[in-house]
Amino acid sequence: MARLPAGLLVIGLAAEVWSHVEIESEDYFFPLEPVINFCHMSEQCQHDFVPICGQDSLGITRMFNDNCDLYEYNCDEKKQYRHVKMDVCRYEAAANEEVFTD
Repeated sequence: MARLPAGLLVIGLAAEVWSHVEIESEDYFFPLEPVINFCHMSEQCQHDFVPICGQDSLGITRMFNDNCDLYEYNCDEKKQYRHVKMDVCRYEAAANEEVFTD
């Protein structure tokens, strides 16, 4: 029976520590993702200016000029956008087409 209070104490202490750790909301949802050095990747990247769609772990999408632009944005803004299929950014892509055709 003494193990139960000790277990609760450990859980309580862990909760206290966790509540003081500053994390971004997107890191909260995928805390076990591997850390990628986007700054290093952006330094090695050659721009090809082929537009891509990027999505973060919260499902927020945005268009990038190319993969290098995605790496640079992630580095500068401390984000974790990933290259996804262009269909995911269909609304952003449609808005870009309207800007260039008007």
